[in-house]
Amino acid sequence: MDTKHRILLIDDDKNFTETFSIILEDEGYTTDVAGSSEEALAKLEDEFYALIIIDIGLPGMDGLELITKINKTDPDMRKIILTGSPSMDHVKTALKRGAHDYLTKPVQLAELKETIKTQLEVLESELKEKYKTLA
Repeated sequence: MDTKHRILLIDDDKNFTETFSIILEDEGYTTDVAGSSEEALAKLEDEFYALIIIDIGLPGMDGLELITKINKTDPDMRKIILTGSPSMDHVKTALKRGAHDYLTKPVQLAELKETIKTQLEVLESELKEKYKTLA
């Protein structure tokens, strides 16, 4: 990988964030973790992340509400929703609010890696096109 993309993992399950943070760093990404929406918003004020993975079932503000807030300030950032209790309503709501993909727990490592890779490729393509038209 040429560029070290920054990824923020937002989940109140510390085992998930710690494990996947290590795995993604081994893949060449730079990772950060947040255990709540409020912690994630604080990190987003200080850092730019190319991609975030958001658990829907967060304490306080849920992941769907968080996506709405993030979309207003960082619309280019790729957003992947993750949940342990999938429903078609969650999928529709997440996509309407700006999620770019949706995964269910327990997530398969290969599926997560492929989804991240695909979303980052889309981001790079969109940014190239955006800046080409601004030039």
